[in-house]
Amino acid sequence: MEDFHQILDGLDYPEPSVLATIVCVKGSSYKKEGAMMVFYADGTQIGMLTAGCLETDLALKVKEVFEKQEAMMVQYDLFDEDDLSWGQGAGCNGTIDILIEPITDKVKEDFRLVKTLLSRHKPIIGLKKLDELGEYVFIEEEGEPFGNWSGPVPVIEFTSKSGVMSGAPTVFQHTYHPKPRLIVFGAGPDAIPLVSLAAGTGFTVLVCDWRESFCQKKNFPAAEQLFLGFPANLCRRISFSPYDFVVVMTHHFQRDQEILMKVRNKNIRYLGVLGPKERTKRLLKGEIVPKWIHSPMGAAIGAKGPAEIAVSVVAEMVEVWRRPVHERVELLWTIPD
Repeated sequence: MEDFHQILDGLDYPEPSVLATIVCVKGSSYKKEGAMMVFYADGTQIGMLTAGCLETDLALKVKEVFEKQEAMMVQYDLFDEDDLSWGQGAGCNGTIDILIEPITDKVKEDFRLVKTLLSRHKPIIGLKKLDELGEYVFIEEEGEPFGNWSGPVPVIEFTSKSGVMSGAPTVFQHTYHPKPRLIVFGAGPDAIPLVSLAAGTGFTVLVCDWRESFCQKKNFPAAEQLFLGFPANLCRRISFSPYDFVVVMTHHFQRDQEILMKVRNKNIRYLGVLGPKERTKRLLKGEIVPKWIHSPMGAAIGAKGPAEIAVSVVAEMVEVWRRPVHERVELLWTIPD
């Protein structure tokens, strides 16, 4: 998932910091427009922009930004395959434009507001001027824009890809999406590798079960929250959103059926049910299983055992999450308060 969420979590780190953002890619590259990385004065780093090709040289450019406290643009040419190129023989066949800018107290203040809005399931559009470095603005669907911006704010296409907008002035646009959340109904032993892998991939993970002996922090150290209770109570306590991924895997037919009936009509991004489609059909009381319910859940990789099944499920969820914006934009602005 996006390194930006890790960057937001590190806002209170007690060191001066500089933000590097990929704003334009021509050809191929390890990461695309919108990828971010933070450099701290003590040498600590959060995020990656490449597979290690540029970070050493980029750190030298960052020192200049620390000293002058002024933003700068740098370009790296990765087309060459010799060791004298910035690609260090990688031959990535692309050029990368990177904006490097100091993270001021004002930027931190605005980032904190972005973090709050994202936690409320509100996607945010960020704009940066590339011909007047240092000017930026954040925009949500409702509410006033905020940031450090002079002049009129450009008209935004919410379905646009991240990158440089056409026209003048030269403006970089990027959409910051709320962190996807995985809600796992079922805390059995086979849920342990799924929770661990999903959390490591970038999902916020909730684990739900009525069995206290299963639903314990020692079993799911990577989970952000554990919910103990029966399905009816749990579904009332959880506020679902289009950024939620739900999997049903309690191995208890009646509980699975109760959960499935309660979440099937929720406005969520993904619903997966463990087990064969015939079982899911019986859970739905004989109804044909809709195409949007993933049953059996997981990518078709021939997975066997909990660890491999976890890999297949996370792979399928990532594929769903990464679908082009135009395929899921209808969900982005329909999230209840």
